[in-house]
Amino acid sequence: MKKLILAIAFLIVIAGLILLKFLIFDKEKKVAGKKAVDPAIPVEIWIVRDTTATFDITTIGTLRANESTEILPEISKKVTGIFMTEGSFVSKNQLLFKLDDADIVARLDKLNIEEELAVANEGRAKALLSKGGISQERYDEIANILNQIRAEISILKVDLSKTEIRAPFNGKVGLRNVSLGALVNPSTILTTLQDVHLIKLDFTVPERYANEISSGSMVTFTLGEVPGTFQATIEACEPSVDLHTRSLMIRAITSNPGYILTPGVSAKIHLQLGKAVRSLFVPSNCLIPTQQGYFVYISTGGRATQRAVQPGLRGIQMIQILKGLSEGDSVIVTNTLKLRKDSHVTVVKVI
Repeated sequence: MKKLILAIAFLIVIAGLILLKFLIFDKEKKVAGKKAVDPAIPVEIWIVRDTTATFDITTIGTLRANESTEILPEISKKVTGIFMTEGSFVSKNQLLFKLDDADIVARLDKLNIEEELAVANEGRAKALLSKGGISQERYDEIANILNQIRAEISILKVDLSKTEIRAPFNGKVGLRNVSLGALVNPSTILTTLQDVHLIKLDFTVPERYANEISSGSMVTFTLGEVPGTFQATIEACEPSVDLHTRSLMIRAITSNPGYILTPGVSAKIHLQLGKAVRSLFVPSNCLIPTQQGYFVYISTGGRATQRAVQPGLRGIQMIQILKGLSEGDSVIVTNTLKLRKDSHVTVVKVI
C-alpha cells in the first residue's frame, strides 16, 4: 500500500514539473514573438508638392556711423583753446581745438622781416645786373636767399595750420579727453567725430546666398531697445567670401531721422531673397546631414526608407529640394532621430 502511494506521489510530481516547463516555454515563446515584431513609431508626414515660397534670411548686424574718425593732433603742443561742446553737432572745418603757436608765430615774424630785406637786396642786385655791375652768379645767390626764406615761411604756415584742429566733416563730436593746458602728441585722442545723418548696417550671410544678394535690394531690421521696424538699402558687398567664416559681408545704408539710431547697436535683420516658383519644398527639420550629404526618411508601406536629396534655398522653416524627391512623396517630419533604415512607422498626421 505504501509503495502504491509513493508511486502515485512520484507521478504527480513528474506531471507538475512537465506542466511547469510547458508554461515557461510557452511564455518565452510569446515574449520572443513580441520581440520579433518592431514596435511602430508614430510619425507625422509631409506630402511633397509644387510650392511657391518666399525665402527670408534672419541674421544679426551692427549699426555704424556713415563716417567716423578719432580727432588727434599732428604735432606735440599744449592745448590753449577748446571750442567744442561735448555731444554737439559741428560743421566741416569748424574749429575744435587750438594748440600753442607762440614759437611758430615768433619764427614767422622773424622770417617776414628777413624776407623784406631779401626782397630789397634782390631788387638792387637785379638793377646792378642789368647794368653789368655784378655777375649773374652773384645775382643768383642773392635771389636764392629770398627763395629759401619764402620756403621756410611756407613750412611754418603749414605748422601753424596744424595748431588749429578742425572738423573734417559734418557730424557729432563725442566726449573730449583733454583739458586746457594739457600737453598732447600725435597719439593723443582729443575726441571722436561721427556722421550720424546716415547709418550703415553691416551684416553677413552664408556663402550659399552670395549670388542672391544685389545692390539696391531692401532689408528690414529691428532694434531691441527701439520700437518699430526700419528699412535699409543694400549699398555694396565684399568682393569675396571670408575664408574663415564662409560668409559674405554686406553693407546697407539708411537715413537717421531724429537720430534715433545709435552706432554700435546690434540689429536683427530680415532679408528677403525672392520667390522660388514651382519648386519642391519640405520642412527644414526633416533634413538629416551626413558626411556623404543629406537625406530624408520616406514613409513607404509602413516602413521608413532613406532617400538622398540635394537641398537648395533655405528659409526659416522650409527648404528647397533640387534632387531626390518627387511630387507626392511622403516625407517623415517628426521622430526622425528614433528612426533607422526600414523602421516600422505608423502615420498619425499628414501635414
